[in-house]
Amino acid sequence: MKRTGSCLWALGTGLLVWGWVGVSAAQEPVKIGVLLPYTGVFAVQAQDNTRGFELYLKQTGGQAGGRPITMIKEDEQATPDVGLTKLKKLVDQDRVDFVFGPVHAGVALAIRNHIHNNMVPWVIPQAANREFTAPHPLATPYLVRLNETLDQANVTLARWLAKNTRHRRFIVVASNFEAGRQSADAFKAGVRETGGQIVKEIYPPLATPDYAPFLSQIDPSQTDAVYAWVAGADAVRFVKQYAEFGLKDRLPLSGYATLTDDVILPAIGDAALGLLTIGAYTSQLTTPANVKFAKEYEAAHGILPSRYSVTGYMGAQLIVKAVQLLKGDLKNRDAVVRALKEAAGQIESPRGPMQLDKYGQVIPTLYVTRTERKGGRLVNVVVDEIPNVTQESTWGWWMRDK
Repeated sequence: MKRTGSCLWALGTGLLVWGWVGVSAAQEPVKIGVLLPYTGVFAVQAQDNTRGFELYLKQTGGQAGGRPITMIKEDEQATPDVGLTKLKKLVDQDRVDFVFGPVHAGVALAIRNHIHNNMVPWVIPQAANREFTAPHPLATPYLVRLNETLDQANVTLARWLAKNTRHRRFIVVASNFEAGRQSADAFKAGVRETGGQIVKEIYPPLATPDYAPFLSQIDPSQTDAVYAWVAGADAVRFVKQYAEFGLKDRLPLSGYATLTDDVILPAIGDAALGLLTIGAYTSQLTTPANVKFAKEYEAAHGILPSRYSVTGYMGAQLIVKAVQLLKGDLKNRDAVVRALKEAAGQIESPRGPMQLDKYGQVIPTLYVTRTERKGGRLVNVVVDEIPNVTQESTWGWWMRDK
């Protein structure tokens, strides 16, 4: 049979079918429900997740285990009730074999029960709710998460700052929703563990249009440094206004990787220079797998990949490998989840070998990075790396009462 590469788009339905003409007639497609915030404050994350995912599918011919792969994309709008409605459509109507997403932690909480009750294999690229991968009633065996938890990142950042800087008094600024609050709680726990002090906490709402009222609450005489958790369009506004208020020259600013995500650096501009963040990926990693990935991604999209690009790519790697291990037979959901976890040890991601713990949570190497100008563009350069950061090494502060 003659094969011609084809990509069939049906934009009105949000359906993308990757496959070779002739294959789809022989086998039912593998259906992947992609639940991401294509509109709203986190749209850039959804864009890069999807670009990374589609890049790997393109590289593999859009098939696995003798079956073509279909992506059914739904916009969860970073809104829990919308996310649940769209998730029910994917599970109950479209009968997807996998769910990939979401970004928003509140959406993840909203959809957890429906996924768990229907035993749907679930690959989370971001949404770092700590309870999902811990001895907790919200834990579910159907989940694999590619992003570090907010404890893994933010407790580790606090410990790193205590060891490598003189900062001991901190003001915390975090978006007032699940991920922002959990990040702030983790950072505060790490600061207190290392003998530091939290002198003030500020919680702007998600999608804040103007940070002036919140930045005016920061008194440089009270603190040594500021920690921030903001993301997407919020991070662009916050970092630029932090510099405009004259705070950047007076108070060092650091935070989680969302503060200076690769994808938003061009929009932030020089206000991002010198900021320290922590996360599991930067486009500047020099591993052979990442050098290849970054080159191919930039060739396809004209920009460097972000950590969302890489979790999208890794998600596709994981699902494709799992389908291959099962030779396309996805009828037994428990077997599919076991295959996902087995697949993790058999792929070489741009971040390096993937390792999962018994809860399905990735055990990452974390990178402390500083934003610098390199080759005419802003990038996050590795300052330090902390390998094999487990959940258990960072969750003690909240597990004590469990």
